[in-house]
Amino acid sequence: MTARSVGSNFIWSLSAGLVYALAQWGVLVAFARLATMEEVGQFALALAITAPVLLMARMQLRTLQATDARSTFGFEHYLGLMVLNVVAGVAVCCAIATAMADSLHAAWVIALVALAKGFEAVSEVFYGALQKAERLGLIARSTIAKSVLSVVLVPLALWLTHSPIAGAAALAFAWAIVLFVFDARALQREFPGMRSWSTLWRTPWRTEGSRLKALFLLCWVLGLTALLAALRPNIPRYLLEAHAGQAELGMYAALAYFAALGGRVVHSLGQAVSPRLGRYHAARDARRYGRALAGFTAASAAVGLCAIAGAALLGRWALTLFYGAAYARNLTLFVWLMGAAALEYVCLSLAVGLTAARELKGQVVLLVVSVAVVALGSAVWVPRVGPVGAAWALGLGWVSELTCSIWLTTRVWRRLTAPEPAQALQAVPPGPVDAREPTAG
Repeated sequence: MTARSVGSNFIWSLSAGLVYALAQWGVLVAFARLATMEEVGQFALALAITAPVLLMARMQLRTLQATDARSTFGFEHYLGLMVLNVVAGVAVCCAIATAMADSLHAAWVIALVALAKGFEAVSEVFYGALQKAERLGLIARSTIAKSVLSVVLVPLALWLTHSPIAGAAALAFAWAIVLFVFDARALQREFPGMRSWSTLWRTPWRTEGSRLKALFLLCWVLGLTALLAALRPNIPRYLLEAHAGQAELGMYAALAYFAALGGRVVHSLGQAVSPRLGRYHAARDARRYGRALAGFTAASAAVGLCAIAGAALLGRWALTLFYGAAYARNLTLFVWLMGAAALEYVCLSLAVGLTAARELKGQVVLLVVSVAVVALGSAVWVPRVGPVGAAWALGLGWVSELTCSIWLTTRVWRRLTAPEPAQALQAVPPGPVDAREPTAG
């Protein structure tokens, strides 16, 4: 693949990611402008409930699929497992809605948002096949189409009906159109002999069931990790809805979404620098590894500082412009949320460095600690302080993760700068050295 095509793929991915983030924010703005604050809270609660469940259902199958260089599993295995996971995930969300929702109205919103995220999860299998073929442009076009449809259909449905149920149904309809029309056709154009949906009933699952089970056993840990990562920002929202009501939750969620825009910038920076960090670590080039990671971390911190300064100086104007005067009265909460986001950006940059250094098990422990701290902080502060307490708990969780990340990064640095263990000098018969001999590292 030429450098030009790599650059084109990166630009497509970055552009699509930004469009998607802006579209999701646009949907939230539409709810804030065209629905009541309680209805915004219903939508925010639906997102908070469905995100962890459906992220776990995904099990990061797309990553496994795109990196399956030996084609150990076929498209039908990934699609079959994803469909089973999505059906189970949507059913779990509906059960949670039945048990937790305070009205049938709110339960329908949760169920429809779960259905929308289910369609999005199935699209990930098509993206994985296209990504494996390095056709990121097609993935980006699908993401942009999904974003445009959602940001058009959801406000239209809210404007015509003033019902969050209609808005959630429009979201599910938009993502279903992209899945069944765009994604399926893109896959068939790229792989002419593949019939995406017919593989589900043509595959002899009685004989292929063992391979489906093997795929599940391979990726369930990744699903658990995704669940924990999704729970962390949503735990304060669960408690906030229980103690302060859906109106407070809606206001909190609307203000917190600004942090996702800065997160998208940091994520894009991470995509650009992570291959270089991986090469430097593999070559044991501590100086370049440290310089690249320090630069990335400094840039992430700068994004966070800009977020805090922007919230403090322009927050009231921005909240009034996008959400309305009722939201602008919560400037203190907005500044606290951006402070938590600044810590998050630094943690994300260090996580990229740790992943490049293959410090994976430590990150799982780190994540468990962070989630536990957020849960404890939320239990203490949310009932007493309300939304500001939720922001404090989230910030404390990021402080705990930052502390652990610094310790893990220091451990990686010491390994890099330590002299390599001396190899015992053994007398060997003269002859050619096999360069394919495995080495430690």
